[in-house]
Amino acid sequence: MEQLSLTTDRLVLDSSNARKMRDKDSLASLKASILAHGIIQPITVRPPAAADRDLEGDRYRVFAGGRRLTAVTELIFEGKLPADYELPALIKDVDDTGADEMSLAENILRRAMRPVDEFKAFSRLADDGATADDIALRFGQTVRFVQGRMALGRLHPVLLEMLDLDEIRLETAMAYTLEPDPERQLNIYNSLPDWKRTSSVYIKEAISGTGTKSNGGLAKFIGETRYILAGGKITNDLFEDHSFWVSSEIVEKLKAEKIEEIKGELLTAGWAWVKTAEEVGNDLWYMDTLRPEETGLPVEQQERLEELQAQLEEFDEVDIDELPDDERERFRELDAEHDELSKLAKGRHSAEQRAKSGVVIRTDRDYSLDFGKLPRGTTASSSSSPKAEKDPLAISAPVLSELGKAATAALAEAVEAQPDKALALLAALLELGPTSPWQQHRPGRISIAAPGVTVGGYQGVTAKRSYSDAFEEYAAMKAVDLKKALARLVAGAVDISQEWLSSNAGMRTATLETFGVDPTPHFDVDSFFTAARKPIIAAAYKEMTGQDLKDGKKGDMVAIAVDAAKKTGWLPEYLRTATYRPKKAK
Repeated sequence: MEQLSLTTDRLVLDSSNARKMRDKDSLASLKASILAHGIIQPITVRPPAAADRDLEGDRYRVFAGGRRLTAVTELIFEGKLPADYELPALIKDVDDTGADEMSLAENILRRAMRPVDEFKAFSRLADDGATADDIALRFGQTVRFVQGRMALGRLHPVLLEMLDLDEIRLETAMAYTLEPDPERQLNIYNSLPDWKRTSSVYIKEAISGTGTKSNGGLAKFIGETRYILAGGKITNDLFEDHSFWVSSEIVEKLKAEKIEEIKGELLTAGWAWVKTAEEVGNDLWYMDTLRPEETGLPVEQQERLEELQAQLEEFDEVDIDELPDDERERFRELDAEHDELSKLAKGRHSAEQRAKSGVVIRTDRDYSLDFGKLPRGTTASSSSSPKAEKDPLAISAPVLSELGKAATAALAEAVEAQPDKALALLAALLELGPTSPWQQHRPGRISIAAPGVTVGGYQGVTAKRSYSDAFEEYAAMKAVDLKKALARLVAGAVDISQEWLSSNAGMRTATLETFGVDPTPHFDVDSFFTAARKPIIAAAYKEMTGQDLKDGKKGDMVAIAVDAAKKTGWLPEYLRTATYRPKKAK
């Protein structure tokens, strides 16, 4: 490598020079440094080609050090340096691709290079066939960094120029890369109000909605594989440590399915009840918790826990997002198994404890499970005191829960069909909204905060559209249509389930009667008798027909009772109102 000194008239800026600095303040600082200390770092030039000669001799192309050349040229023009001022230069014989890489590497290592110049240089290398992995390896950057810069390069030319001219911030440009279509990027920019079009928060909301963060509690609860298999779409954010799940309907559907699966598994495992945080309401804060009686892991599980710990330590020094898909999935599986065994290591609840307590699915927080929860007034003692004899006609908690769901579904249907009464119900719910539901029972779950009052318990519901969009649609409606829309919304908020009104059966009945509800179409008679104990089946049959039902195989008894109930229109007492009039069985 040869070094020499060259005057500015022997130098010309090479097209491969990666830095295209427009920052006048930065150039002024460089000029001041040159006047004070001279050129500290030599420029790098390519040897002259045939086309680089003129009458005065050879001319060298500068591919690293363009700012230094510009600064010296301006200082000469300003009369602060002599016309024959010489710059130290290193001559390197490289082709166009090599000059690109060396220029880019020099500027990236200094990290003062503008992102606009970085992604333009990366794009030139990509056009020559280099992959993101190749570029990252050559310049000591992460693949994610390279992908992010190249995504900026795919911005709409208008946005790209605005970034280049510092009319929008880098953070703003990054937000627009969430949308891969350049034309839609510009449409979103033009459609947003002035104060929103440069805010990354509002830009991302316009592109992907509020979305569900891939590293949040709800996403972990559902599982990425399940979401993708259900057809869910993912928007990648190359400048954050998460992506966005943008198929909100699929998210809500999978969340509901996962909750029902967990409820079924835990009830099968012997827990007395399983509810979400919303179903429990404010009572959650007053519950006691049973500590597990059975502690420790079997030897095999303990060894597996230690094995998992060792395997996970292999990932300690690795960026998980940079791993191949199969390795990233392996990490998630190991991590999930480790968490499960770690929980078991802290102890497990005995069968007796599970039979008297329940589990809360923390849908208000991180979708974790709180085990061994006891409602207010229930003793937390796990001692084996004599058990009270079970009422043979008492309906089990799961069956009561299903009856409550049936009553709520029937009420919702009636509320939507009666807009005038729905408005009255809405007014009552709004008035009582700021009060705690355990202080003031009500047949709905609308929650209102008075000004200046902070409400807790984020419920994790994803908004389908912005407030502005919703308001504009409702404001444009005719009065009759607006009333129907309100009735539909109120119908979605009513709740007279067992979980919500367990201690106020009178309100459940009164609400059904106010709206003239007939729960019969929503009553699943087959499921009711299948889940019922024999004494309940026999008692119901006696009430329907006036005859005793002979004890026998439960399946036979269920079939007989179901047939009689369908003929008579029989309902369990839980669903009966003043208008209940069963037919007489023949």
